Amino acid sequence: MYIILGHRQFNMTTETSTMEQPEVVETNNNKINTPKLRCIITGKERLTNRAYLTQKAEATEGNIEKFLSLYISRPALKHLRKGKTVDETRFALCSKCVDPIGAELLDEALKLNGKWSK
Repeated sequence: MYIILGHRQFNMTTETSTMEQPEVVETNNNKINTPKLRCIITGKERLTNRAYLTQKAEATEGNIEKFLSLYISRPALKHLRKGKTVDETRFALCSKCVDPIGAELLDEALKLNGKWSK
């Protein structure tokens, strides 16, 4: 077992140190990719977790990809629900995103995102 401290490498079995640079070896490639949500209004991304996606999948009849493609961030959602246009929302949130969004797509995304009383 080796411990790396700065430029020194300590061998815990023999308790000796060496000045040579340690070789970086990845032993665990079982990394789980953390899902990212990208806002269709601002283009900003945020990390999420699988439990949140599972909960949102129920609202889209189990289609997580649909939710991912229609995600709107909370600040953008607040502006849109106040009656602001997409361009006004982007300007207010300092977004450089210029992707066009159709009216039907925006309506569907607004229904899907945020908390609604049912």
